[in-house]
Amino acid sequence: MESWLAKLERRLGRYAPHNLTLLIVGLSGLVYALSYVTPAFLDQLVLDPQAVAQGEVWRLITFLFLPWGGGGRGAFGPILTIIALMFLYTVGTSLEAEWGNFKFDVYYLVGVVATIVSALLFGPVTNAFLNLSLVLAFATVFPNYEILLFFILPVKMKWLGLVDAAWLLYALATGSPNIRAGIVAALLNWLLFCAGPLVATMRGQAAVSSRRKRFSGTFAPAPERRPRVCAKCGRSDKDDPNLEFRVCDCQEKCHGQLTEYCIEHARAH
Repeated sequence: MESWLAKLERRLGRYAPHNLTLLIVGLSGLVYALSYVTPAFLDQLVLDPQAVAQGEVWRLITFLFLPWGGGGRGAFGPILTIIALMFLYTVGTSLEAEWGNFKFDVYYLVGVVATIVSALLFGPVTNAFLNLSLVLAFATVFPNYEILLFFILPVKMKWLGLVDAAWLLYALATGSPNIRAGIVAALLNWLLFCAGPLVATMRGQAAVSSRRKRFSGTFAPAPERRPRVCAKCGRSDKDDPNLEFRVCDCQEKCHGQLTEYCIEHARAH
């Protein structure tokens, strides 16, 4: 996959748009502002294949700018929408910085095309699953990145990614055909770009862990050093690390045996 992307980037990289995330988030914010005044406005943007067949072809693009989370109204609607768009901006710009503009644009484009195909075959769909595929990719690339859930609880992205994946699998098992098709489109996109690097990373971590376990028992820990003790006064270098010692093996007092004395008693020996 990476070699194919590298070849494609050499040919087409100069045409890849920059700051795609900023465009998506900016237009999503504008759409939400318009929908807050006219709620029915959102219905004109959903990717509905029947409406597209009747000439409303703009839906093939405008569904990308639907406010994430449905564009809720009420007192907390604007706040939750702003938080969701800020999070989407963090996810997208981080992936752009890590992957480069071209790879990120291709990832998003593949997700868009897959989502459009799923909608044309199975029914209306929003951009929710496409955005969730970005979250999955972000959790894969930055598993230890921490966010403050509800601005209070620090949570690493790998756990949020697991929750995201679990919810998608649940919706895949219980949802309607159009929901299932949209989820499959999002998951296929993630598998195509992220499954290989994820498996390679997990294998590398497993190999490192295996080597550590294998070598942990190979080398016995060094034995603890025996303290030096003066045979005359009994003081040791545990009592005073700066204490100096001398060894004597004279016949007169040590009887030819190696005997340790502190420097004071070695001189008087």
